[in-house]
Amino acid sequence: MEGSSLSAAATGVPLSPEEQFSEHPPFSPSRWWRIADLYCFAVWLAVVAGIEARHEPWADESQAWLLARDLNLKTLWFKELRYEGTPGLWHTILWVAQHWFHAPYSALGIVGYLCSALGVVFILWKSPFPRPLTYLLLFSYFIAYQYAVVARSYNLLLLFVFVAAYLYGKRERPLAMMLVLMMMANTSVHGMLLAASLGVCYLIEAYRERSQMSVSVRRGYLAAVIIFITDFAFLIFVLRPTPDVSEFAVHNPATASNSHWVGQLSEIVCFAFFDNAVASALFLLVAAVWCLQRRKFLSFVLPVSLLLAFYVFVHGRPHHHGLAFLAAIAGIWIAYPTPEERSAFTNRARLLTLGMVCLLACLFSLNVWDAAVAMRKDYLYPYSGSEDAASFVKKVGADKARTFGYKYGISAVQAYFDHNILQNIPTTYYHEGVPLYGGQLDLNEIGRERPDYLILFSNSSATDFSIFDPPLRQAGYRLVHFSDGHIFYKRTFFDTASYFIYRHEITGVAQNQGVRPNSAPE
Repeated sequence: MEGSSLSAAATGVPLSPEEQFSEHPPFSPSRWWRIADLYCFAVWLAVVAGIEARHEPWADESQAWLLARDLNLKTLWFKELRYEGTPGLWHTILWVAQHWFHAPYSALGIVGYLCSALGVVFILWKSPFPRPLTYLLLFSYFIAYQYAVVARSYNLLLLFVFVAAYLYGKRERPLAMMLVLMMMANTSVHGMLLAASLGVCYLIEAYRERSQMSVSVRRGYLAAVIIFITDFAFLIFVLRPTPDVSEFAVHNPATASNSHWVGQLSEIVCFAFFDNAVASALFLLVAAVWCLQRRKFLSFVLPVSLLLAFYVFVHGRPHHHGLAFLAAIAGIWIAYPTPEERSAFTNRARLLTLGMVCLLACLFSLNVWDAAVAMRKDYLYPYSGSEDAASFVKKVGADKARTFGYKYGISAVQAYFDHNILQNIPTTYYHEGVPLYGGQLDLNEIGRERPDYLILFSNSSATDFSIFDPPLRQAGYRLVHFSDGHIFYKRTFFDTASYFIYRHEITGVAQNQGVRPNSAPE
């Protein structure tokens, strides 16, 4: 009947095709968005997989792989991790991949890629942000490149951080929240800081609402707190440093100056967000004020502040910048209004939220550009010279000769072999304990032992070469191969990851090999 709102089920009269199309259109707006979601995820998978296939793992990636390959879990957790200064969830995943599924070294990037993809799936389908904004977030630098292509424990944080942000407002699920925080804490020391800060904020807000909770939910909180404390006590036990940890036994830096701290703070604030210190500081200030207006100030400020302070005063490298980025976005996620809240907004509240969305769109768009530049460089040029160096070592038979290696990055070459190719280092991985084998170029050792080949890692190629080449030539060695590598970061790089291979002119294997550097970025 014309003008009637009754359905076919109510009237018993079947609808015409035109009426069926009007009542249930096959491509409603929600269905178009679901198609866009799938398309966006497919593009993310394809783009990241293509770059990952061209990516050469560097020392930090290979170190975890070698530890998992060569140690049993008991030795790994209760002996070696304290030298690494990181919990072992990532190492355990790699251990399972190798010992249960016999994964080769080439699978390292695939494992990291799959872990990141799980986080992307969750962000894509659970993000509170408008869909176009979510799509930009997925292709931003840290989510599409740094913590997706580069296979490290931080890849796991893409899932755990945002699952925790999603569960934050669900006061009736304390055990689920604490389980996620426990997993987060087992990814890295930075993950421990994030988990602790988010856990404290969650418990503070729950305490304020305790009168509205049932007895069973309160008991759940008690169990969650016990689990939380137990997990942190276990991690502290595992990671407690001993006198032979080289970071404390050998490294003795001078007291950092205030200017150094200011520089460190400026660096992380700058490169974690807008690639400009002033713009990034303004973003943090605006976001903090917006979260305050949303009554979620602590859950934004505490995690971000702890990570900034840890970077400045304790330990930080450029690849840690993204952790502050993830903490800030998680804080904004927590504060973002629900559909019910938005429907009751005043004009002022609606404008403030729109302003926050626009600011995030600017941030994510810039980071998409950063990701695109880094991906292009990683596709065209070597991220690490380790693969090229390992190929040369195999070609000349240096893995079967008397070969010495020096500096931390040598582990990235070792990972391409199923045995230890170096005679001056007792393990395939780089053991960060005293005595520190192969930590620095040792001319006395080289003069005494006269190895056939030397493999030297460098994260400052020009400077290192000018220092060690003259004495090595004087000792009878000449450069036979150079493998270039650059650890790309956004639109630049923060280190080289290069390898110099020397052969003794008298005792070395009698082959005439010229220096053949591989491609280097302009």
